[in-house]
Amino acid sequence: MREPIRWLKEISWRANSYVCGNILVDASQPVTAVAPYKDQIEVIVLTHGHFDHMANLRALADLCEASVCIGEGDLAFLSDDALSLAGHFGEHSPGVPAAPLADGDHLGEFVVIHTPGHTRGSICLYREEDGALIAGDTLFPHGSFGRTDLPTGSHADLVASINRLAGLRIDSLWCGHDMPVPSGAMRDVLLSQAEVPKYG
Repeated sequence: MREPIRWLKEISWRANSYVCGNILVDASQPVTAVAPYKDQIEVIVLTHGHFDHMANLRALADLCEASVCIGEGDLAFLSDDALSLAGHFGEHSPGVPAAPLADGDHLGEFVVIHTPGHTRGSICLYREEDGALIAGDTLFPHGSFGRTDLPTGSHADLVASINRLAGLRIDSLWCGHDMPVPSGAMRDVLLSQAEVPKYG
C-alpha cells in the first residue's frame, strides 16, 4: 500500500514540505507543523540547498532524530552562506552534516532523479507506481520552472532535466512552491518542457 504524501504548506518565503512515510522532504517548516509526524520521520531529504528549503533543518533534525540527505552537488550549500543564499534572509547556512544522494538512489518508495539546473545538485523524488513527483524547485504548475540565475544554476541543465522528466509518467506534482497538482500533472510537465527553452 502506497504511503500518502502530506503537504505542509509554504509560509511566507519558506518552501513547501512533504511527509511521506518516514521521509520529510525539505525542512523550512516550523517545529509545530512537523511535530505531529516526528515519531515516523527518520530521514530529511533536501531537494536542493537553498535556504528557503532548509531554514529549520537543525531544529527538525533534532526533533525527529532524523538523518539528512541532499544531492551530492549541493553538499557545500549546507555550510556556505553565499551558495545557500542564507545571507539574503539575515541567517546562516545550518551546517548540518548530510549524506550525499546520487541519481538512481532509492529512498523508501521513491527513486532519486538528479535534475540540475536550478542548482547543480537539485534532485526530484519519483514514485513510478503512481507517477508521483516531488519536484523541489525544478518544476512548478502551469508550465513554470525554477530560475537559473542563482549560484550554480544552469539554463542548459534545466532544459535537459525537464526534458528527462517529460519522458516519465507523471500524474501528481508536489512542488517546492505553489499548490501541488494531485492528478493530471503531466500537462504541467509538458507545458514546462515547451516553455523553458524560450528563456535561455
